[in-house]
Amino acid sequence: MNNIDLLQSDEVKRFIKENVETDPSGLLLNPPKNFKNHIKEIVNQIIARKKAKGKLDDWATNFELVMPAPLSIEQASSQTTCTYKQNLISGDYLVDLTGGMGIDCLALSSSFNRTIYVEQDPALCEIFRYNSLVLDYAVEIKNMEALDYINSAICNPNKTTFYLDPARRDSDQKRVFRIEDCSPNLTELLPALREKANHVLVKYSPFLDIKGILNTIPNVKEVHIVSVKNDCKELLLLIDFNFTGISQITCVNLKSEQHIYSFSFEEEALSQARVGEISSYIFEPNASVMKAGAFNKICADYDLIKLGENTHLYSENRLVDSFPGKTFEVISNANETSIKEFATNGKINVITRNYPLSTTELKKKLKLRDGGDYFLVAFKDLNNKAKMVIAKLIHP
Repeated sequence: MNNIDLLQSDEVKRFIKENVETDPSGLLLNPPKNFKNHIKEIVNQIIARKKAKGKLDDWATNFELVMPAPLSIEQASSQTTCTYKQNLISGDYLVDLTGGMGIDCLALSSSFNRTIYVEQDPALCEIFRYNSLVLDYAVEIKNMEALDYINSAICNPNKTTFYLDPARRDSDQKRVFRIEDCSPNLTELLPALREKANHVLVKYSPFLDIKGILNTIPNVKEVHIVSVKNDCKELLLLIDFNFTGISQITCVNLKSEQHIYSFSFEEEALSQARVGEISSYIFEPNASVMKAGAFNKICADYDLIKLGENTHLYSENRLVDSFPGKTFEVISNANETSIKEFATNGKINVITRNYPLSTTELKKKLKLRDGGDYFLVAFKDLNNKAKMVIAKLIHP
């Protein structure tokens, strides 16, 4: 019996379902006698489903599927970001060169006539083969290295799109910040990719430097910075080998305010921000805009005042419904008396921007905990002086 047959036996599926909320360490220490020889594989299914909860709920609750190793779940896209990627590419022929768990491959396949999944790990190939049949997806599977597949494939460039999700950690499992340290290395694949396709979509970690990528990779038509609930999750590069213009940067914050903000680094360099005093409302850009560094362009586009030269908070005496981020109403200046008034049982949400103390340090100094309906917003003003105000979140 192979692992997939074992994990899909009625007895094992029932055990996994009954213990999906059980502490895995306890199961490893005290395995049932009939599962003792395979308890690690079974427990890994439980751990993987725990990690998938809230990220890949359809998979976490489908006990007909076999989960890959927990690390594959951590590295996989969420259902939310998969859906976003579906709108970026479409066509005749998709090749996912870094198949992995296959979440992106399955999602993107719905926009193509033919899809090929390429993966160097034979175990992941077998799991994907099984799961794609369970989910009724018709995807061809190639157990190969990405470069080997590209070199051997016969492709019509006008009809072919490649997708890559390079590994974002080195051999010591440390985070990396350059595309050259990711595997596969896109810079090494580009000549071969250019011969076989016109379009390539690449997913990277948000830790990578966007300007560094654009200085290294030519023909990037679009960069999408994707956040979910204001947590930056992915950088997506859309490469078009026929494109030679200025890259468009698109900032999205899914499952939160839905305003999409687009600009170019050239526009940011030419924009000037008006620095001034705080007024009725504070505007805080979302995580994608902050990652993009659109600090002057967004100020000019929405006709706002920047609260300090290096303070990425903005203000005006009017509401801006389409602002891509949070909007706060200023209640009062913050001092010992007002903080006590608005902090319920010592709870008030704390935000610091370009302030001498970090958020954690300021909370410790003032003996505050996050919570309640109000915010303590601390920043440096136009005169580079530290300032604090009490505010209330009104959007989203």
